[in-house]
Parts: sequence; C-alpha cells; structure tokens
Amino acid sequence: MSKKQVFFSFCVLAGINAYAQETTAVDSLDQVVITANKYPQKQSSTAKTLTIIDRNTLEKNAGRTLTQVLNEQAGLVIAGSQSSPGSVQNVYLRGAATPNTLILVDGAPINDASGIASETDLNFYAMEQIERIEILKGSQSVLYGSDAVAGVINIITKKQTQSKPVEVNAIAAAGSYGTFNGTAGVQGALGKTGYNVQYSRLQSDGFSSAQDKTGNNQFDKDGMKQDVVSAGFQANPAANWQLRLNGQYSKYRADIDDNSFEDDKNHNIANDNLFAGLSSIYNFNKGSFQVKLNLNNTHRRLDDPVNTPPAGPSDYDPYWGDYKSKTLFAETFINIDLSSKAGLVAGLDMRDQKADIETAYGKIGSDSLKSTQYSGYASLLLKPAKGFSLETGARITHHSAFGSAFTYSINPSYTINDRVKLFANIGSAFRSPSVYQLASEYGNAGLEPEKTLTYEGGLQYFNPAQSVSIRATYFNRSTKDVIIFKPLSAPPYGQYDNADKQKDHGLELEATLRFSPKWKLNMNYAYVDGKIQTLTPDQKDTSYFNLYRRPKNNINATLGFQATGKWYISVGGRWVDSREDVFYNSAAFASEKVKIDAYYNLDLHTSYKVFSFLTLFADLRNITDQQYYEVYGYNTRGFNMMAGARVRL
Repeated sequence: MSKKQVFFSFCVLAGINAYAQETTAVDSLDQVVITANKYPQKQSSTAKTLTIIDRNTLEKNAGRTLTQVLNEQAGLVIAGSQSSPGSVQNVYLRGAATPNTLILVDGAPINDASGIASETDLNFYAMEQIERIEILKGSQSVLYGSDAVAGVINIITKKQTQSKPVEVNAIAAAGSYGTFNGTAGVQGALGKTGYNVQYSRLQSDGFSSAQDKTGNNQFDKDGMKQDVVSAGFQANPAANWQLRLNGQYSKYRADIDDNSFEDDKNHNIANDNLFAGLSSIYNFNKGSFQVKLNLNNTHRRLDDPVNTPPAGPSDYDPYWGDYKSKTLFAETFINIDLSSKAGLVAGLDMRDQKADIETAYGKIGSDSLKSTQYSGYASLLLKPAKGFSLETGARITHHSAFGSAFTYSINPSYTINDRVKLFANIGSAFRSPSVYQLASEYGNAGLEPEKTLTYEGGLQYFNPAQSVSIRATYFNRSTKDVIIFKPLSAPPYGQYDNADKQKDHGLELEATLRFSPKWKLNMNYAYVDGKIQTLTPDQKDTSYFNLYRRPKNNINATLGFQATGKWYISVGGRWVDSREDVFYNSAAFASEKVKIDAYYNLDLHTSYKVFSFLTLFADLRNITDQQYYEVYGYNTRGFNMMAGARVRL
C-alpha cells in the first residue's frame, strides 16, 4: 500500500468523509419499519441487521444514481456504479454473487426472468422517485422466498400525500460528461383519494466504456438516455380500509463496448420495464390483513437487429438478442398482536415467471422458459420482556421444476439497560434456478436450488440522547449445490449443473456520532472472504478464492457540517482494497485472472436553502481524479461534478 493510501485510510478512520451513510442507526432507530418482519416495529426492537437510507439522505445525494448511493453502504459493493452510464450493475451484498440479493419494489420482487440468473437491472430506478431504501442483511427466505440469501434491498417509492390538494416538486442538475438529470412531479389529495405523479429524465454523453490502452484508437463515447414515469393513487373506501395502485414505466438506451479494452462504434442496449402493483390493506384492532398483486415486465434488446448483419454493420461480431420477461407476484398475509408480548405474521405467496428469448443463435419461447412457485410462511415475534426478544419462523415452497424447499430462521436478542443489544441470527435460505438455467439450450431440468445456512452475531450500542450508535456484526455463510456452468466436449458445449460448495464469512463495523447539533460523523468498515470447493476432473476436492471484483476490505465514512440553518456541507470518500477479476482476452481466446489495484475517492457536497421552496446544491466527486477499475478493462469516472436546484411548492 502506498503512503498516499495509508494516509487516506487513516483520515477515513479518523472521520473525514462523505455522505452516503448520512442516515444510519441513531437517526432511524425510532423509525417504524416493515421490511425486517413484515410487522410494524421500531428498528431498535428488531434482532436483524437493517440499514435505512431515508429521504433526507437521498436528497443530500441529489444528482447521483441509485447504485452510487448503495455502493457506499456497509458490506455492499456495486461493481459498475462508477462506470459509463447504462453499464451492468453487479450487486455484491456481503460478498455473495449478484443473484443472491433479492431486490424489492414496495415489498414485491422484481426479477427479470429472461436473465441468465434472473438478476434485477437497477438502472431502471430514478433516485428522485424513491422515498427511502431499507437494506436487510442475512438469510431472509422465510419472509421473502427465493434469492433472499445474502439479504434484501427494498426500494420504497414515493407515496402520495394528503396534506393539501396540490404540491409541486422539481429538481434539475447538470454536470460532467454532458450529463443532465431532472425530475418534475405533482402530488396531493382530492377528497379521499391521494395521488402522486413523477417524471424523470437522465441523459449523458458519457465516456468510452472500454479503456483505450494506447490512447490512439479514438474510442467513441458511450452515452445514455433514460425516461422514467411513475404514478400512485391511494383511496380509503372505509375508515379501516386502504387501496393503493402504483406503477412505473422506465426505458433507457445506452451505448456499450464489446469487451475489456475493445471499442465498438455501434454496440448498444435498449431496455424497457413496466412495473404495476395493487395492494389492499385492512386494519383491525390488533393487526392488519394485506393483499398484493404485482406485475413486472421487462424487454431488453442487445444491438437492434436493424444495426447488425445482414441489415447493417457490426465491427465485432453479428450477435444480437431480444429478451422478454413477465413476472406475476401475488401475496396475502396477516400480521396480528397475539398479546402485548407476542405478534404473528402468516401468509401465502406465488411467483409466476415466463420469458421469450430470441438471439442470433435461435429462439426459445415461454412454453419452455417458465416456472411457478407457491409458498406458505409464518413468523412469530416475541416482544422484549426483561430485555429478551425472539423472532422465529419457517417457510415451505413448492417449485414447478425441482419440488419443495424448506427454510427457517431463529433471531434472538438481549438488550441491557436500553443501550447495549446482543443479537444473533441463524437462518437458512435458497435460490431457485432461473428459467434460463432450467430450459435454455444450456439448461438442466434436474437442477436443484442452491441451499444456504447463515450464522450471524453482533453487538450494538446506541444512545439516542447523545446521538451515538455503534454496531459490529460477524457472519458465516455456507451454500451447497451451487449452480455452475460445466463445459462439455459435444454440442452445446456446456450445461448448468449443481456441483460446488461456497463458504463465505465477514465482519462489518458501523458507527454514527454526532459531536454537536452541527457536526455528524458516519463510518463503516467491511471485511469479506470466501472460497469455493469443487471437484477436479479426477475427483479431487479443491478450494480457491472466487470473490472476484469484491474487495476483502472496504471503508466508507461521512462528516457532515450544518454550517448555518440554510447551508450544509459534507466532505468524504472511500477506500477499496485490491481485488481479483477474470476477463476474456479475445486476442488469446481465453479467460485470464488479473489483480485490480486498491483505490480511493474523495468527494465534496454542499447545499444552500435560498428560500423555503428553493435549494441549490453542488456535488464534486473523485476530486483527486483517481484512475481505477471496478471491472477490469473498463473506465470509471475521473473527477466529475453535478450542480443544480431543487424546488418544492
């Protein structure tokens, strides 16, 4: 490690840093949350590891993307968050592979069934249309089913307000790489009906996605254009009954490159997503009964056919693809107070997934690419009694392809003097094979789900009176029947199979300190390590580190200063340890393993409230213009800035 990196790490640990963790434990301990248990409770009362990014924090990150904010949370790495606009965003929560983190919108899963592993494209979501984000770590399949292995990220959209008939909000920001980011919306109430309508526009000239090693190849810029429209309506047909209808349509087009260090002048993606949800909430004396119905449709196009052979040019290969996905999610559950010391959540849910895929190599329809899973679950919450509380539950799932999966969780905690909480989580989880892995040309109808067992324990100290919170968490995760792609000597030259075991462990440290009403410091440190155990061709067991693109050590911190009642400023940064990556070297026709150097970022943000309805802001990122990789062979953002204004009437 260089002297510069050592100095930066010391500064971070001492507390000079930025704003992505602006709201953590202290500010949110008294917030009522739902994600942890599908049961309304204060964050301080749950034994689970939960982080909340509230609306105030999101506003202090104006002009940035969702993944840039997520990338600075404890134990969460988004490879691609600093890459060219529209790049693939790989989500690594606690070191787990991307498909092992379940992404929710308003509590409903939003998988893309046409993807190889049903990953979610976070490029579809505009920051200004999000009310808050809840990150729940650890095995959460009891309440959320398949894919909730490393945890759950719940994106909670803005809801309509009923404070007055009309409220108008708008934000516009512009900056580096010819980037413009703006949102305009209106919300309010008309009688018993609330409404909220938002429109966001993001466009950027961008920069070359692939790095030009020589600097003489004149790689073109890879830009992006995106439009997001959302609407929500809420009605109260009766005093205890609430109906909600919400939806979002998002589309973007982005230019991309062929491969690491390789340019393409006409390679592009065009992606559309439609999400719609209907929910009914009936509240009674000791609980509520809820019904949810959600539809998520995605259409992805890799190189429009009109721009590829034989109709048009392609300077790398003739590959193109058209991917369509339809996912229907339905759920009904009840949460009820059994007594003053116990609560129960019980429910049923269903996921139905279909996909249509057409590429240069053939077409596979939804008659083959489909799956359905039904689940029943229950969770019991024993509320604090003499400091002790317990959350425990179980789920049984039936999948149309592989049969049944059973998961369970046990989460005890003990609080001492309302200040120190000891907690432990033991939970199992599973990830279903995707419809592509089951039924594509490389599919295997006999695939089993990946099965995971996680042990987690920790200590949290909190003192709301002094605005202090410190949390330390250790986890150990073991997965069997890991799905791999196994090469074959005959066509189709590969097939998905269950073969390996994955073992990961790590440590997370988080702290929030408020030195005075004006000064606030947030910090987090994460360590993760892991290995995969596999059989060699001669049936010998071997193991090796395989957490590619994921640093073993990662530091983030935040120092915010409320200089006056109107002026806010924060300074910050992050340090990311060296990593390994695997990339395809097209010149050698082989994959290669490489080491990616450690890097750091320093950032500065400031905002000033000119009037009660108008706030100006400026955001300077990577102010020392560090050059680094998130993904080997692809550029990241050098020094860049965004500045703009927010209006609320």
